[in-house]
Amino acid sequence: MRLISAYIAGFGRITDRNITFEPGLNEIMDENGKGKTTLAVFIKSMFYGLEYSPRKSSLTERDHYRPWNAGTFGGNLVILVGKKKYRIERTFGGTAKEDTFALFDEDTGEASTDYSEKIGEELFEVDRESFEKSIFVPQGALETKITSQLNAKMGGLGSVQDDMNRYDQAVEAIDNARKVYTATSKVNPGLIKQINEKIREEKEKADRIPKLQEAYDTKAHMLLEKRAQLRQLEYRKSTLSDQLAAIARSEKSVGVYQAKKDSLKKQEDVLQGLDDFFANGLPDEKDIDDLENRERELSLNRNRRDILREKLPEKDEQEFLENLFADRSISEDDIDEWKKESETIRSLRIKGEHVQMSDDERNQLSELREFFKKGTPDDEQIQNTLSDISRCNEISGQMKSLGETHQKHREAANGIRETQSIQEGVSGIVILGFITAVFFMASLFFFNAGERGSLRMILFIGSFVAGVVSAVVFIMQIIHRAAMQKQSKSTMEDELVESEKDLSKLRSEYQKLHDRAHAFIEKYPVSADDMQQALLEIHRKKDRFETLNAEEAKLSENTSGMVEELSELQLKLYTSLDPYAKAFGINLYEDAKEDDLIKKISDKLDDYLEFEENNQEYQRLVATINSETQGILAVLRAYPLKTDITDLAGCLREIRQNMLLYGSTQKQIDELQDELKSLHVDDLAKSGKSLQELQEEQKKLDDDISKQKQFIAEDVKELDSRSATLVEYEEARETLRDLNAKKASYEEKVDLYEETKKYLRIARENFLKVYMGPLRERLNYYMKSLYPDSDDAILTDDFELDMNLAVSVSGKSGGGRTRSSDYLSKGYQDLASFCSRAALIDVLFRREEPMIILDDPFVNFDEEKLTDAKKLMQELSQKYQIIYMTCHESRSLR
Repeated sequence: MRLISAYIAGFGRITDRNITFEPGLNEIMDENGKGKTTLAVFIKSMFYGLEYSPRKSSLTERDHYRPWNAGTFGGNLVILVGKKKYRIERTFGGTAKEDTFALFDEDTGEASTDYSEKIGEELFEVDRESFEKSIFVPQGALETKITSQLNAKMGGLGSVQDDMNRYDQAVEAIDNARKVYTATSKVNPGLIKQINEKIREEKEKADRIPKLQEAYDTKAHMLLEKRAQLRQLEYRKSTLSDQLAAIARSEKSVGVYQAKKDSLKKQEDVLQGLDDFFANGLPDEKDIDDLENRERELSLNRNRRDILREKLPEKDEQEFLENLFADRSISEDDIDEWKKESETIRSLRIKGEHVQMSDDERNQLSELREFFKKGTPDDEQIQNTLSDISRCNEISGQMKSLGETHQKHREAANGIRETQSIQEGVSGIVILGFITAVFFMASLFFFNAGERGSLRMILFIGSFVAGVVSAVVFIMQIIHRAAMQKQSKSTMEDELVESEKDLSKLRSEYQKLHDRAHAFIEKYPVSADDMQQALLEIHRKKDRFETLNAEEAKLSENTSGMVEELSELQLKLYTSLDPYAKAFGINLYEDAKEDDLIKKISDKLDDYLEFEENNQEYQRLVATINSETQGILAVLRAYPLKTDITDLAGCLREIRQNMLLYGSTQKQIDELQDELKSLHVDDLAKSGKSLQELQEEQKKLDDDISKQKQFIAEDVKELDSRSATLVEYEEARETLRDLNAKKASYEEKVDLYEETKKYLRIARENFLKVYMGPLRERLNYYMKSLYPDSDDAILTDDFELDMNLAVSVSGKSGGGRTRSSDYLSKGYQDLASFCSRAALIDVLFRREEPMIILDDPFVNFDEEKLTDAKKLMQELSQKYQIIYMTCHESRSLR
């Protein structure tokens, strides 16, 4: 395919101009500003049209090349495709809808339908961007890079390009996912290290169960023995009480004999009652031990059941969980996938909401840049200044309060002085002095008046004594008041001095903080009078400034295809989440709260799995408890128990106590019968103990019984504690099994990550061998045509192309390791880039031979590099039609 001619009706500054093109090299030399770039863009626009982007703030090609004289915007281009000539006619308007396109058969003049208005994509099989990266070389843009359609045209690369581009991301993601499980850091350990620590803790508990069970059984047996000993002590006390009662009734030997007979009668009555209790036979002690062990195990199971019952959710919650998950298969992997899709949707939404900055936002950004021209404060500076202002406000309040307190102290001191002055003028002391004087005058009167009778002497003495007492009280009051006034004055003065010191200290601190905060705020042109409001205004403007800067940086991102991708992801995700959204009463299509819904589903799934596990164990324990309880009750119903039948432990204790009592009673009866047979009434008084000895023995028995009861209470408390510990450690054994299973699943995931990483690496290596070979081969071909191993600085075999068509060098050229072309001189970089573009054209267009449009690409070449470029261009012109435009004779290829 090649160009025949072009007619430009109006395009930029070019109007009514005809241009003819020849096969091979076509050189167009003209001064700058005469329309060389305009011609290149015109040829491109004939194939691909002009882009229309109403949201784009920068100058577009449609606006840039609109005719200056307001004439027809467009023209035509005659091309040869195979053996057939076509004429492409296009005109351009203000928008894409106003553009026109027509295609004619140049030989017949009739309209042609061989190609549509997308003739560029249909001829070259690449889009506009790929056209610009291959056969269209703008000024200063020799370097190229891969696009999705270039990949597709190179024989299937497009189907895997995205995966290849994300290879490093995938490997990094795999390594990060693996570290989640295998990390050994103390600060942030991996899941396997964490679970190993939990397994160790739970295993230590599980390993202690046999010893704890043995200790529990030993302590329980000791408790039974102590209770048996207590019953024996109580029986001995009862017997001794009978003996004491008998001796108290009579000191005669007959009383002793009768007491033993009475005791024998009591024991026989007790034995008769025990025979009725064991009417079905005396049980074996081993059977009772077995029943007690079963009862202890039953008690442990009850504790486990109660713990599990507390963990089970309420009935409404159970029904909700069962309705939510019972008929649906869902796993953590499904939830993780939903989270990824939700994150992608949220990202796309954010991009869609912030694709363009408004005029108001741009004005705000400009104003804020002027506002922060002396520097943008960081959060620490603002926080420190806010702390200073807050402290100033606090100190101001303290100074006000302290000033009021100081004034009150001063007023109180003045009040005390005034009160003391008044009290000194008219006080009780003055009155007391007056009374004293009256008493002395009265005694003097009675002493000198008339005859000395007894009544007069009594009045004299009374008046004189009263006067003396009043005088003593008067003097003590004067001394006391002086001391009180001195103390009150000293205390009040100390308080005034201390409050003045505190007030001065606060004023100093307030001034220092106020000056520092004011110095910070003065750097910014704020209008608020209050420093705190001014600081808040600075902080708000800083946040807005950072936000606008971030939004401005995002405006250049390409949002092509975002809406379609968002719709597809939403449809897929919402279809999966819709059953759960209905259960939670969420309308995804109106509320778009997929994150909240996924979190609720995840939380409820964890609750449901825990509920299923706990419920199964709970039902098993309930069945075991019911079965074991019925078995024990079947045995207990054979005895006429006084203890409530629901108290299994109490019933077993009653049976064991009666067994022990039966043995001891039988033994006591045998002993009493032997004693009665051998006892002679005449010898009873000589052989029996005295009343005092029996009382001492009774006192000792009381002490032993009290101590034994205390020992039993302590053992019961310790036994309850050990029972609770056993239940806890039994749960640890169950937890250990779960942890081991979870650890195995973690290790399986780690192995899977390793295998995935291995196969990704193998696939990448195989891919590069198959598809990058032709590109590298053509690159080396062109490089060797320029430098046939004669340049000691550059070895052409060292040049490589990566998946993005970036040139790199290795070996000697790269200094012993692979380096990007940035390490080369600018001349070598441009030549290598041009060779890579030529290699790309060879691989892309194997079936057809397109034209190559070059808009003064060698403007930065020196004479040596320009000679190399001319050599390469001469070779390319043998195969392709080349439209080469330049503005200077030094870069002419003729």
